[in-house]
Amino acid sequence: MIRLKCIICLFIFIICFKSYSQTIKGTVYSEDNKPLTASILFKEYSNLQSVKDFAIVRNGIFQKKLKQDYEKLFIEVKAEGYYKQTLTIDKPKKEKSYSFDFVLIKMQEYELEEVVVVGKKRRFEVKEDTISFNVSRYVDGSERKIEEVISKLPGVELNEQTGEIKYKGKSIETVTLDGDNLFGFNYTLGTKNINVDMVEQIEAIDNYAENPLLKGIEQGGKVSLNLKLKKGKVDVSGNLDFGSGWFDDGDQAFNLSSNILGITKTYKSFATLSYNNVGVNQTPFDYFGFSFNVEQQKEQNYFAEKIVPETRFSNLLEDRRANINNQFFGNYNAIFKLNPKLSVKTNLYYLQDRISTNQLFQNDFKINNDFFTTTDNTFITKKPQQYRGDVEVKYNTSKTSLLEYNLRLRQENIETPTTVIQNQTDEFSSFLNTEDFYFKQDLLWTKKLSDKKALQVSLFHSFNDLPQTFSITPSLFDEDALMDTQDSEFKRTFLEGKATYLGSGKRDKYTFTLGANLNYSPFLSRLYNSEEIISENNFDYTQNNIFNTGVYNFNRGKWQISPSYSLRVLNQNLEQNLQNNEQSQNDFIIEPALNLKYKLNSVSFLSGNLGYNQNTNAEQFFFLNQVLINNRTTISNLPSLELQISQRYSLLYFNNDLYNQFQLNANVNYQKSTGNFFTNQNITATTTQIEYFFLPQDNSSWNINMQVSKYIPFIESTLKLTSNYILSNFRNIVNNSDLRQNENQFLSNSFFWKTAFEIPVNFENTFSYRYSNSKSENQLAFINKSWQNTFKIILKPNRKWFVILSSDYYLPNTKQSDEQFFFLDATLRHRPKSKKWGASFTMRNITNENNFEQVQTSDISTTIFRSNLLPRYFLLNLSWNF
Repeated sequence: MIRLKCIICLFIFIICFKSYSQTIKGTVYSEDNKPLTASILFKEYSNLQSVKDFAIVRNGIFQKKLKQDYEKLFIEVKAEGYYKQTLTIDKPKKEKSYSFDFVLIKMQEYELEEVVVVGKKRRFEVKEDTISFNVSRYVDGSERKIEEVISKLPGVELNEQTGEIKYKGKSIETVTLDGDNLFGFNYTLGTKNINVDMVEQIEAIDNYAENPLLKGIEQGGKVSLNLKLKKGKVDVSGNLDFGSGWFDDGDQAFNLSSNILGITKTYKSFATLSYNNVGVNQTPFDYFGFSFNVEQQKEQNYFAEKIVPETRFSNLLEDRRANINNQFFGNYNAIFKLNPKLSVKTNLYYLQDRISTNQLFQNDFKINNDFFTTTDNTFITKKPQQYRGDVEVKYNTSKTSLLEYNLRLRQENIETPTTVIQNQTDEFSSFLNTEDFYFKQDLLWTKKLSDKKALQVSLFHSFNDLPQTFSITPSLFDEDALMDTQDSEFKRTFLEGKATYLGSGKRDKYTFTLGANLNYSPFLSRLYNSEEIISENNFDYTQNNIFNTGVYNFNRGKWQISPSYSLRVLNQNLEQNLQNNEQSQNDFIIEPALNLKYKLNSVSFLSGNLGYNQNTNAEQFFFLNQVLINNRTTISNLPSLELQISQRYSLLYFNNDLYNQFQLNANVNYQKSTGNFFTNQNITATTTQIEYFFLPQDNSSWNINMQVSKYIPFIESTLKLTSNYILSNFRNIVNNSDLRQNENQFLSNSFFWKTAFEIPVNFENTFSYRYSNSKSENQLAFINKSWQNTFKIILKPNRKWFVILSSDYYLPNTKQSDEQFFFLDATLRHRPKSKKWGASFTMRNITNENNFEQVQTSDISTTIFRSNLLPRYFLLNLSWNF
């Protein structure tokens, strides 16, 4: 393992610190002595068709270290509206610096008769901090929503489960619509629902700043995407899609949706309305796998804890195969510019769904030389319903000040009736009702003190109330009782006020914050039946922070050095009201961090960061007595207010060479935490009792990932290799054992190949391999290997007709080759020349696979998970654009 880490680190080191040849620098001006923005291409004179390197000239100045040797260097300087200029250097000397001053001559303008030239647009355009990708150059005809195009852009990563988008390795702030932030962090509303035909360009923006008063002042590095709409998409435009067909069992299948975009000078809106029962999730919310979206990840510190979980397993398959749903979703987003100083944004949501699944869990345990198997055959119906409204008001009180107010109200109800057949003999019926009320408001005032300094003052308040009721029949605790009922209710109130001072110099930027916050989280629970009260909990947890944070960004040539710190005075108080017991702890916390970035050239950089943190523990570890969470499991805790100390280190190499269509990023992360809540599990064939307790012991993890992509011209194909390796070490106690040291390893590799032939037939293939190894000291390892292959044939006999044939093959366990799954899908699409309407015929799961099986390993067991799937169905879809 150590050898593998050394090889990977040496590989990254060699890539990033290879020697350079020559340095070319100078200026580019016009005849009237104005600095120009231009591009400089570097070529080998003997092969002028191939660009070996390039540089972007900003404000008339450039400097470039060439990566390759040249026998005869050919330099070509281009600027829009000017004649290009070239020069050559015979046998340029290594390590020598060359300086040139280019003066470009402006092209003369002539009035000509109209000439129409039809040709391909360039794939992308670079202008300062923005790269504009022309959508038409990244589509093959299979894409319907803009999310599918975004996932193909170089340097962009899309998490299909959460909808999160990353650009240059960083999570984007938002996706704007012609520059307006209509969706906020819930940008999947736009990416999942806006049709490809409505968008002309996708702009990737570096150093994004939503607040115009902070442009050039706040810390850079934020990234975002902007959807640039096609000309003519004004006033009212949109689309209607009507899809209907039948499932294999005779039930009718539907996939209906409509989107409306409204644009005027003072108003912009996007609305969507959809209904489907074919496994499609048109919303930003995941009620199938319960993965947090980007917005929820950013706000989870304000959420109350959900003690009884809504789900027990994540499915490896795409939602469209396993999500047996009945979803209705409506959403309206609008920005009203009431006058030059005042604007109002509203976001309204309504969601209703019914998700049904049959899941079989088989656990093969090996604990302290004891072998046994448990099974749970579960029939689950989940019925979520959500109402939500957001309001944002922005008022420019003057040219140098801005007042912003945000308000959100959300009510979510989830009903989950479940039937469980345990160990093939005992049948239980349960019902979980979860209500989730969330209220959030914040006020932010920004004052621009000068061109290089600004002050922000903010007030924030949130409240979350999350009651749950879980009932199960027959009783698990008393044969004479009809049922057991578990009531629980977590609440959280969060208040914060802070002031932030921002400044910038010629090269440096800095930010300092002073503030205080309060977190109040009470919890009540009661486990009872008709015969007795089995368990109760009642605690109040209060946390107060007075904090000061700062970050200073030094820019020195190609180096960006950003030290930061956080100082906190922390007070925690935990009252166990039933036991008349109180714990209190005060801490003074110092948390330093350092980020380093070195720009290797115009297309690549190396960055590293390290940090030290001291964190409080989650409130879910503070109740003393048992809480019932399913037909088998109860949980309890030995509360502690001790802090968890964590260290993190990471190294990233990123290369995004658009001109040569080459991307490479490699990332190594290491994290170590001291002081954790560990588990003491007591597992039998019918019950699982888990007690969490705090120990000042270490857990650690390594995460190494790499992705390399290249377009190969002579085979007209894009190849992409992705690899991810995770090694984690942790401790636990199982069935009265000693404290055990455990190790989990996970390796995932995938190879992607897509052709771009100038013929009607193209191909796409993705092969994936997964390996997991879970081992406890002095015990045998639990090992599983699986692989998957997805193959597509894309046929375009002409511009009006389009065909996709795709297959998915899964082998969940290479040792059990008889358990394999094969899926086949087909789509036929017709699009007339007018593009106003279209039709398609789709068949899913043609092989009619009824269920899917996958294997997961842990330090104590191998788990075989089987779930039912959407049956074979066909769908005829008609679409109309207006």
